[in-house]
Amino acid sequence: MSESAAEPLLVLEGLDVRRPDGVQMLRGVDLRVEPGEVIALLGGSGAGKSTLLGCIEDPEALRALGFGVEMAQRQLRAQIGIVPQRGALFDHLTVAGNLRLALRQGRTLDPATDVGDEAVETWLERMHLPKQWARRAQGTTRLSGGEAQRIAVARTLAGGRRLLFLDEPSVGLDPYRVLVLAALLREQIQQRGAAAIVITHDLAFAAAFADRFWFMDRGLAGVDELELDDVPDQVSRDAEQVWRLEQQLGEAVVARLQDDATPPPGTTPGRWLRALRDRAAQWVEPFAVPVEVVRSVPRVLRGGLRDVADVLPVVLKQTLLRPAPFFAIVSTLIGYSVLYIFHRAFADGDLALRDGFVFTLLGSRHIIALAPPLSGILFAATSGNAITAWLGGISLTRQSEALRGLGVSPRRYLWGPAWVGLSLSSMILAALFVGGMVFGGTVYIASTGLGMDMAYELVTAQLLDPSPAEGRLLARAGLLLGLYAVGISADAVAKGARDKHAAEAVTAAMVRSVMASTLWIVALELLTLPLIFG
Repeated sequence: MSESAAEPLLVLEGLDVRRPDGVQMLRGVDLRVEPGEVIALLGGSGAGKSTLLGCIEDPEALRALGFGVEMAQRQLRAQIGIVPQRGALFDHLTVAGNLRLALRQGRTLDPATDVGDEAVETWLERMHLPKQWARRAQGTTRLSGGEAQRIAVARTLAGGRRLLFLDEPSVGLDPYRVLVLAALLREQIQQRGAAAIVITHDLAFAAAFADRFWFMDRGLAGVDELELDDVPDQVSRDAEQVWRLEQQLGEAVVARLQDDATPPPGTTPGRWLRALRDRAAQWVEPFAVPVEVVRSVPRVLRGGLRDVADVLPVVLKQTLLRPAPFFAIVSTLIGYSVLYIFHRAFADGDLALRDGFVFTLLGSRHIIALAPPLSGILFAATSGNAITAWLGGISLTRQSEALRGLGVSPRRYLWGPAWVGLSLSSMILAALFVGGMVFGGTVYIASTGLGMDMAYELVTAQLLDPSPAEGRLLARAGLLLGLYAVGISADAVAKGARDKHAAEAVTAAMVRSVMASTLWIVALELLTLPLIFG
C-alpha cells in the first residue's frame, strides 16, 4: 500500500456544535477514519447522528440552518458518498441507468472510468446481482430492500466515492439478509481502500458490519468509542460471531443510554428572521430557475447531454403526453359551448341577429381572448402540478440527497430539463388548446346549417388574417402564452425542488404553485389590457 493510500480519509479535530436554540450538542470532538475501516454510529434518537455527519460533509449547510459549527481542523482525503435509507434509487432511471449516472460522474474524477455495459455488468456481479440488468430495462421499484441497498452502495462506489455515509441500511431486511448485506458491503469497501460510517439502531447489523463503534453521548456532548472484546477482523462473520458481538454491544449501549440525558430545550434566536428569509426565498426561487438553467449550459455542452436525456423524456411524458387528451377534450367543449352561449344570446335576444352575422361578429375573438388564461390555468393545474409532485417526491424519498452524494447538483441535473420540458409542453398544449377551440366552434357553427368550410373560415378569420387592431390582440395573446410557459414552469420547478420532509409539504407545494400561477395569470391579463385599449 502506498504512503498516500495509508493516510487517513478523515481527520476532524475540536468540533463544537450548537443547535439553533443554543443548546450544546457536541464539544471538543476528535474523529479519525482510516482506509478500510467500517464504523457504526450509535446513540439514542435525537442524539445528533445525522448532524454529526452533516458537519463532516457540508458544515456550511448546517450553518445556513442556524447551527453553530466550529472546528479546529477538518481534513478530507476522499470524496463523500451518501447512501440514504432504503437506497433512494433514482426511480426515473433503470438499475443500469443508476449505475451509468454514477460512472459518468466518476469519470470527472478519473477520465479512464469505463461507462459502458461491461462496467455496469462488473458492478452488478460484484454485488451478486444479475448481469442481465445491465442490458435490460430493469426498474427500481420492484427490487427487494437488500437489492436496492446493494445497488445504492455500488452506485456510490462506482461514482468514485471512498468515504461512505450509510443511513439505516438494514431497514426491512430479515436476519439472514442482514448478514449477507454486511459481508458484501465490507468486502467491497475493504477491496477499494474505502471507509464507511453507518447510522444504525440495528445492533445485529452493526455487529456484522462494523469494526469500530462510536456512541453519541448527549449528556457529555461527545462521541465516545465503545471498547469491545475480540472484534472479528475477517470480511464475513458467521452467525455465532455476530451473536456474541451483538450481546457485548447491547450491554454497552444499554449502559450508556441509562446515563444519556436529553439536553433541555433552549430558545431559538432569530427564528422569525429566518422564517421571513425563508418566505422571501420562496418568492425569489422561481426567478432563479432560468438563471440556473443558463448557468448549466456550458456543463451540458461539455458532455451533460446524457444527463438531459435521462430527465427530459420523463418530464415530457408527465407534462405533455399524459395531459394532451384532456386538453383536447376540454378545449373542444369550451370552443363549442362558448359559441353556443354567444349565439343564443345574440340570436334569441332583443337584437335577434342573423346566425351568419353573429358568427362573423365573433370570429376568432373569443379564442384570442380566452385561450391564453384558460390554457395557462389548466396547464398549472395538470402539468405544473405533475412536476411539482415529481420533484417533491424526489426530495421526500431522499433521491436529491443521493444525487448530492454522487457529486451531482440536483439544480443542474433536474432544474434545466424540467424547466425546458415544461415550457415546451406549455407551448404545445396551448397550441392544442387553440386547435380544440377551433374544432369545437367549427362543429357548433356547422350544426346550425352552415357548411364545414364556411364554419372553419368564420372561426379562424382573425387567427389567419387579422386586421391591424386584431393583430395587436393576437400579439398580446402570443406574448402572454410565452410568459405563462416560462413563468408557470419556473414556479412549478422551484416549489417542487425545495427540500421536503413530509408528504404534506409536497401537497402544500402543489397547491401554492397553482394559486401563484393563477394569480399571476389574472394580474397579467388585467395589466396588458390597457396596453391594447388604452
